[in-house]
Amino acid sequence: MGLRVLGVNASARTDGFTAELLDEVLEAARRKGASSERLDLVRHPFPFCAGNYSLDPASCGPETCVQGPWDGFGKIAERILNADAVVFATPVYWFSVSARMKALLERMTSMENHGLLNLGKPMALLAVAEEEGASGALGQMLLPLSYMGFVLAPLGLVYAHRRGQLSLKGDLEVLEDARVAGENLVLMAERLKGAPFQEPLPSYPLPLSNPRVAAD
Repeated sequence: MGLRVLGVNASARTDGFTAELLDEVLEAARRKGASSERLDLVRHPFPFCAGNYSLDPASCGPETCVQGPWDGFGKIAERILNADAVVFATPVYWFSVSARMKALLERMTSMENHGLLNLGKPMALLAVAEEEGASGALGQMLLPLSYMGFVLAPLGLVYAHRRGQLSLKGDLEVLEDARVAGENLVLMAERLKGAPFQEPLPSYPLPLSNPRVAAD
């Protein structure tokens, strides 16, 4: 089976500029031999993070979240975990990532707190802005996802400014950036898959059912 690339669209729209840019990256990944899938968060609502980590870090995990692993977020988490590489795409709303992207990052704490479940997984990050804020939105995704173990593909940061355009098809520079990001994502995934990256152990007791405890 070939590599699987998942694209996460955090826009309120499934046919907007963010989706269009994401599709360009996914198409480049397909041309490089990977299979791809686009996940529109607007079609998969889930509750906000309940902030359980600050009360009891050991109970903030994929199987111990107080909201349950299958409250809507669980299905999203499963697709992220099963992917060999992930493209995270957000529009810029008031100089920041969308609320859906922020909510996703917060819920993904349960995927790194009992072990970095996405350690070494390549990613690309996309942001589309009407005016300003695209670079800031990329940074808002890059830092937490890096701490979660994701690895940025070379030239995997792509941003676009809408500026009254009806489509991104006329922006040849952005299309080229999307192509390079998609191809580099697949190349990195091919080289990193199965690599034995190291991670620190949590500083607090974990549930005995946790697979990392048994493995260690």
